[in-house]
Amino acid sequence: MTFTNSEDEKLFTLAKASLQRNNVKQSAALRDGTGRTHVGNAMDLDSLRLDALQVALAMALSSGAEQVEAAVIVGTTPSEAALANIREVSGSAAIWFVHADGRRAGL
Repeated sequence: MTFTNSEDEKLFTLAKASLQRNNVKQSAALRDGTGRTHVGNAMDLDSLRLDALQVALAMALSSGAEQVEAAVIVGTTPSEAALANIREVSGSAAIWFVHADGRRAGL
C-alpha cells in the first residue's frame, strides 16, 4: 500500500525521523485542515499514557485546528481510543500506520 500523495509521504518522513531521533516506540505526524503539520510521540508515564496520535492531535487542537486531513503513525499500533479521537474531529481523515518492518496500512 502506498501513500495517496507527497504530503502524506512528508508526514511519514516526519514521524519516522521523530521516532528515531527521540528513541521512542511510537511517533505520529498529522496535517490539519489548514495544512499545518503537528508531530507527537507516545507518552508513557505512571499517571499519563497517550498514543503519539493523541499527542499530535492535542497539539493541533491547541493550536486552533478544527479538522484533520491526514495522519501517519510509525512504530507500535495506535489504540482504538486514538483512532476514535481523530474520527471525532474529522471522520474522513486519511490515517496510515507504518509497522516497524516498513509495511504500510490504511486505517
